[in-house]
Amino acid sequence: MPETRRRSILKEIKSKDGKRRSANWDLLKDLIKEADVVVEIVDARDVQGTRLPLAEKWAGSNRLLIVANKSDLVLDKSRLLPLSHGGIYVSAKDQTSKTRNAILEAIKKRARTLPARGVVVGYPNVGKSSILNLLAHRKAAKVSPIAGTTTHVQWIRVSDDVIINDYPGVFPRYEKPSNLIRKGALNVSEDVEGPAYKFLIEALGKPNLMSWLEKFYDVDLSKATDPEAVLEAIAKRRGWLIKGGEPNTDEA
Repeated sequence: MPETRRRSILKEIKSKDGKRRSANWDLLKDLIKEADVVVEIVDARDVQGTRLPLAEKWAGSNRLLIVANKSDLVLDKSRLLPLSHGGIYVSAKDQTSKTRNAILEAIKKRARTLPARGVVVGYPNVGKSSILNLLAHRKAAKVSPIAGTTTHVQWIRVSDDVIINDYPGVFPRYEKPSNLIRKGALNVSEDVEGPAYKFLIEALGKPNLMSWLEKFYDVDLSKATDPEAVLEAIAKRRGWLIKGGEPNTDEA
Protein backbone atom coordinates (compact mmCIF):
# COMPACT_ATOMS: atom_id res chain seq x y z
CA MET A 1 0.00 0.00 0.00
CA PRO A 2 1.46 3.42 -0.94
CA GLU A 3 2.70 5.29 2.13
CA THR A 4 0.56 8.36 1.41
CA ARG A 5 -2.56 6.18 1.23
CA ARG A 6 -1.63 4.35 4.45
CA ARG A 7 -1.16 7.64 6.32
CA SER A 8 -4.50 8.91 5.04
CA ILE A 9 -6.31 5.76 6.25
CA LEU A 10 -4.72 5.86 9.69
CA LYS A 11 -5.48 9.58 10.06
CA GLU A 12 -9.12 8.93 9.15
CA ILE A 13 -9.34 6.06 11.63
CA LYS A 14 -7.96 8.26 14.40
CA SER A 15 -10.26 11.20 13.72
CA LYS A 16 -13.49 9.21 13.29
CA ASP A 17 -13.03 6.59 15.97
CA GLY A 18 -11.40 8.54 18.79
CA LYS A 19 -14.60 9.64 20.51
CA ARG A 20 -16.30 6.27 19.94
CA ARG A 21 -13.38 4.39 21.52
CA SER A 22 -13.52 6.58 24.63
CA ALA A 23 -17.29 6.10 24.91
CA ASN A 24 -16.88 2.33 24.58
CA TRP A 25 -14.36 2.27 27.42
CA ASP A 26 -16.50 4.46 29.67
CA LEU A 27 -19.52 2.19 29.25
CA LEU A 28 -17.37 -0.92 29.64
CA LYS A 29 -16.09 0.32 32.99
CA ASP A 30 -19.65 0.64 34.26
CA LEU A 31 -20.59 -2.84 32.98
CA ILE A 32 -17.53 -4.44 34.56
CA LYS A 33 -18.35 -2.77 37.85
CA GLU A 34 -21.79 -4.43 37.90
CA ALA A 35 -20.75 -7.82 36.44
CA ASP A 36 -20.22 -10.99 38.45
CA VAL A 37 -17.60 -12.28 36.01
CA VAL A 38 -15.46 -10.66 33.30
CA VAL A 39 -14.74 -13.04 30.41
CA GLU A 40 -11.76 -11.75 28.44
CA ILE A 41 -11.47 -13.37 25.00
CA VAL A 42 -7.93 -13.31 23.60
CA ASP A 43 -6.32 -14.76 20.48
CA ALA A 44 -4.44 -17.98 21.31
CA ARG A 45 -1.84 -17.07 18.69
CA ASP A 46 -1.04 -13.79 20.45
CA VAL A 47 -2.26 -14.07 24.03
CA GLN A 48 -0.19 -11.25 25.52
CA GLY A 49 -0.72 -8.97 22.55
CA THR A 50 -4.52 -9.22 22.73
CA ARG A 51 -5.00 -8.83 26.48
CA LEU A 52 -6.61 -5.67 27.86
CA PRO A 53 -4.68 -4.62 31.00
CA LEU A 54 -7.11 -1.83 31.90
CA ALA A 55 -10.18 -4.11 31.72
CA GLU A 56 -8.30 -6.73 33.75
CA LYS A 57 -7.48 -4.13 36.39
CA TRP A 58 -11.14 -3.14 36.67
CA ALA A 59 -12.18 -6.79 36.90
CA GLY A 60 -9.67 -7.93 39.50
CA SER A 61 -8.18 -11.41 39.62
CA ASN A 62 -11.16 -13.04 41.36
CA ARG A 63 -13.69 -12.10 38.67
CA LEU A 64 -11.44 -12.47 35.61
CA LEU A 65 -11.66 -15.46 33.25
CA ILE A 66 -9.26 -15.45 30.29
CA VAL A 67 -10.49 -17.56 27.36
CA ALA A 68 -7.91 -17.99 24.59
CA ASN A 69 -9.88 -18.62 21.40
CA LYS A 70 -8.59 -19.95 18.04
CA SER A 71 -6.35 -22.54 19.71
CA ASP A 72 -6.93 -24.73 16.63
CA LEU A 73 -4.81 -22.26 14.63
CA VAL A 74 -1.76 -22.79 16.87
CA LEU A 75 0.05 -25.58 15.06
CA ASP A 76 2.83 -25.88 17.65
CA LYS A 77 0.90 -26.85 20.77
CA SER A 78 4.00 -26.32 22.92
CA ARG A 79 3.26 -22.60 22.54
CA LEU A 80 0.04 -23.00 24.55
CA LEU A 81 1.52 -21.97 27.88
CA PRO A 82 -0.60 -21.90 31.07
CA LEU A 83 -2.83 -18.83 31.26
CA SER A 84 -2.95 -16.57 34.30
CA HIS A 85 -6.00 -16.50 36.60
CA GLY A 86 -6.85 -20.09 35.64
CA GLY A 87 -7.69 -19.23 32.04
CA ILE A 88 -8.55 -21.85 29.40
CA TYR A 89 -7.78 -22.50 25.74
CA VAL A 90 -10.68 -23.23 23.39
CA SER A 91 -11.72 -23.12 19.76
CA ALA A 92 -15.13 -21.68 18.96
CA LYS A 93 -15.22 -24.10 16.01
CA ASP A 94 -15.37 -26.98 18.48
CA GLN A 95 -19.13 -27.11 18.94
CA THR A 96 -19.08 -29.76 21.66
CA SER A 97 -20.75 -29.94 25.06
CA LYS A 98 -17.31 -30.47 26.62
CA THR A 99 -16.02 -27.10 25.41
CA ARG A 100 -19.26 -25.30 26.25
CA ASN A 101 -19.45 -26.79 29.73
CA ALA A 102 -15.81 -26.00 30.46
CA ILE A 103 -16.44 -22.30 29.85
CA LEU A 104 -19.76 -22.24 31.71
CA GLU A 105 -18.31 -24.01 34.75
CA ALA A 106 -15.35 -21.61 34.81
CA ILE A 107 -17.79 -18.68 34.78
CA LYS A 108 -19.97 -20.10 37.57
CA LYS A 109 -16.88 -20.91 39.65
CA ARG A 110 -16.02 -17.20 39.75
CA ALA A 111 -19.55 -15.97 40.47
CA ARG A 112 -20.68 -15.29 44.02
CA THR A 113 -24.37 -15.76 43.19
CA LEU A 114 -26.40 -17.39 40.41
CA PRO A 115 -27.56 -16.61 37.84
CA ALA A 116 -24.20 -15.06 37.00
CA ARG A 117 -23.97 -11.94 34.86
CA GLY A 118 -20.87 -12.01 32.71
CA VAL A 119 -19.46 -9.26 30.53
CA VAL A 120 -17.42 -10.40 27.51
CA VAL A 121 -14.49 -8.17 26.56
CA GLY A 122 -11.74 -8.37 23.98
CA TYR A 123 -10.15 -6.92 20.88
CA PRO A 124 -12.24 -6.78 17.70
CA ASN A 125 -12.12 -10.02 15.70
CA VAL A 126 -10.88 -12.37 18.45
CA GLY A 127 -14.12 -14.37 18.30
CA LYS A 128 -16.22 -12.97 21.14
CA SER A 129 -19.50 -13.47 19.29
CA SER A 130 -18.49 -16.97 18.18
CA ILE A 131 -17.82 -17.95 21.80
CA LEU A 132 -21.17 -16.49 22.86
CA ASN A 133 -22.98 -18.47 20.14
CA LEU A 134 -21.19 -21.61 21.32
CA LEU A 135 -22.42 -20.99 24.87
CA ALA A 136 -25.96 -20.15 23.76
CA HIS A 137 -26.25 -23.16 21.42
CA ARG A 138 -27.65 -20.85 18.76
CA LYS A 139 -26.77 -17.85 16.60
CA ALA A 140 -27.47 -15.34 19.33
CA ALA A 141 -24.80 -12.88 18.17
CA LYS A 142 -23.80 -11.79 14.69
CA VAL A 143 -20.51 -13.31 13.52
CA SER A 144 -18.31 -11.99 10.73
CA PRO A 145 -14.63 -12.02 9.72
CA ILE A 146 -14.91 -8.23 9.60
CA ALA A 147 -13.55 -6.53 12.71
CA GLY A 148 -16.09 -4.48 14.65
CA THR A 149 -19.24 -6.38 13.63
CA THR A 150 -20.74 -6.05 17.11
CA THR A 151 -21.70 -2.39 17.57
CA HIS A 152 -24.04 -2.43 20.56
CA VAL A 153 -24.52 -4.15 23.90
CA GLN A 154 -26.86 -7.14 24.04
CA TRP A 155 -27.58 -9.42 27.01
CA ILE A 156 -28.14 -13.09 26.20
CA ARG A 157 -29.14 -15.94 28.52
CA VAL A 158 -26.88 -18.84 27.59
CA SER A 159 -28.01 -21.21 30.36
CA ASP A 160 -30.24 -21.26 33.42
CA ASP A 161 -27.31 -20.02 35.53
CA VAL A 162 -25.47 -17.64 33.19
CA ILE A 163 -26.37 -14.41 31.38
CA ILE A 164 -23.71 -12.98 29.06
CA ASN A 165 -23.39 -9.83 27.00
CA ASP A 166 -21.62 -9.43 23.67
CA TYR A 167 -19.80 -6.12 24.09
CA PRO A 168 -18.26 -4.32 21.09
CA GLY A 169 -14.54 -4.92 20.62
CA VAL A 170 -12.18 -2.49 22.34
CA PHE A 171 -8.44 -1.94 22.44
CA PRO A 172 -6.05 0.31 24.36
CA ARG A 173 -6.74 3.95 23.53
CA TYR A 174 -3.16 4.72 22.54
CA GLU A 175 -2.20 1.52 20.71
CA LYS A 176 -0.53 2.15 17.37
CA PRO A 177 -2.84 1.60 14.38
CA SER A 178 -0.10 -0.45 12.70
CA ASN A 179 -0.27 -2.94 15.60
CA LEU A 180 -4.06 -3.07 15.36
CA ILE A 181 -3.86 -3.82 11.66
CA ARG A 182 -1.46 -6.69 12.36
CA LYS A 183 -3.80 -8.12 15.00
CA GLY A 184 -6.84 -7.92 12.72
CA ALA A 185 -8.54 -5.31 14.92
CA LEU A 186 -8.81 -2.79 12.05
CA ASN A 187 -10.11 -3.52 8.58
CA VAL A 188 -7.33 -2.23 6.35
CA SER A 189 -6.85 -4.53 3.37
CA GLU A 190 -3.45 -4.82 1.76
CA ASP A 191 -3.11 -4.30 -1.98
CA VAL A 192 -0.42 -5.66 -4.32
CA GLU A 193 2.18 -3.40 -2.72
CA GLY A 194 1.47 -4.54 0.85
CA PRO A 195 3.98 -6.51 2.99
CA ALA A 196 2.09 -9.82 2.70
CA TYR A 197 2.24 -9.68 -1.08
CA LYS A 198 5.88 -8.60 -1.09
CA PHE A 199 6.80 -11.60 1.08
CA LEU A 200 4.85 -14.01 -1.12
CA ILE A 201 6.43 -12.65 -4.30
CA GLU A 202 9.81 -13.38 -2.72
CA ALA A 203 8.68 -16.82 -1.52
CA LEU A 204 7.45 -17.84 -4.96
CA GLY A 205 11.01 -17.54 -6.19
CA LYS A 206 12.54 -19.55 -3.35
CA PRO A 207 11.70 -23.28 -3.03
CA ASN A 208 12.78 -23.39 0.63
CA LEU A 209 10.30 -20.65 1.57
CA MET A 210 7.51 -22.32 -0.40
CA SER A 211 8.26 -25.60 1.36
CA TRP A 212 8.05 -23.84 4.71
CA LEU A 213 4.71 -22.24 3.79
CA GLU A 214 3.28 -25.60 2.72
CA LYS A 215 4.37 -27.26 5.95
CA PHE A 216 3.33 -24.42 8.27
CA TYR A 217 -0.13 -23.91 6.75
CA ASP A 218 -0.65 -27.54 5.65
CA VAL A 219 -1.48 -26.61 2.07
CA ASP A 220 -0.42 -27.74 -1.41
CA LEU A 221 1.14 -24.79 -3.25
CA SER A 222 2.58 -26.72 -6.17
CA LYS A 223 0.23 -24.96 -8.61
CA ALA A 224 0.43 -21.50 -7.03
CA THR A 225 1.91 -18.96 -9.41
CA ASP A 226 1.04 -15.66 -7.69
CA PRO A 227 0.45 -14.28 -4.17
CA GLU A 228 -3.33 -14.37 -4.56
CA ALA A 229 -3.26 -18.12 -5.22
CA VAL A 230 -1.23 -18.69 -2.05
CA LEU A 231 -3.64 -16.63 0.06
CA GLU A 232 -6.64 -18.43 -1.46
CA ALA A 233 -5.13 -21.81 -0.59
CA ILE A 234 -4.50 -20.75 3.02
CA ALA A 235 -8.00 -19.26 3.35
CA LYS A 236 -9.66 -22.43 2.04
CA ARG A 237 -7.56 -24.64 4.32
CA ARG A 238 -8.52 -22.58 7.38
CA GLY A 239 -12.17 -22.24 6.39
CA TRP A 240 -11.99 -18.48 5.99
CA LEU A 241 -14.78 -17.83 3.51
CA ILE A 242 -17.01 -14.88 2.65
CA LYS A 243 -20.44 -14.70 1.05
CA GLY A 244 -20.75 -17.10 -1.88
CA GLY A 245 -18.06 -19.40 -0.52
CA GLU A 246 -15.23 -17.29 -1.88
CA PRO A 247 -11.91 -17.50 0.03
CA ASN A 248 -11.34 -14.53 2.36
CA THR A 249 -7.84 -13.51 1.27
CA ASP A 250 -7.87 -10.45 3.55
CA GLU A 251 -8.20 -12.74 6.57
CA ALA A 252 -5.48 -15.03 5.17
